[in-house]
Amino acid sequence: MRKVSKRQFFCGVLTLFIMAAWALPSLALAEGGVAVVNLKRAVLECAAGKKAQAELNRKADRLKAELKKLNDEVQNMRKDLENTAALLKPEAKLAKERDFERKVRLLNDRNRDAEQEMGEAQRDILLPIQRQMLKVIEDMGIKNNYSVILEASMALYAPKSADITNQAIAAYDKAHP
Repeated sequence: MRKVSKRQFFCGVLTLFIMAAWALPSLALAEGGVAVVNLKRAVLECAAGKKAQAELNRKADRLKAELKKLNDEVQNMRKDLENTAALLKPEAKLAKERDFERKVRLLNDRNRDAEQEMGEAQRDILLPIQRQMLKVIEDMGIKNNYSVILEASMALYAPKSADITNQAIAAYDKAHP
């Protein structure tokens, strides 16, 4: 078996990509149209996405209130420590500093946990909607004989007439009332 150099391998892969880039537009023209969809907008603007967004906002508001309360406690402890530090005995000052540091660590941990919790909630709530939306878009592609439907952010250029995001939202809402 012949050994292939890295340069030859790279040139071969590059040639395949160039050939695919030339073939894709001709394939799209031969079979059907090309469309683009802003998937994020479609997921967030469909009826289920709006409900999910409202639920996520309520959860975020609860977490913000909890974090604000904890942050206020830390600020009050900081002021108290600054105001009374000179009056306290070294042992009492050290105990207050430890309590303050413990509360700051708790605040930092809770901030990190809240971010993770929101990320998980967003994923858990929006992922099923996204999967259903992708199925709706696939069905639209088959029904309307599209050769390719791209995510709008991936297209370097697409005319407004190629954007089927609004149709995808309407089709999703009709299929999932």
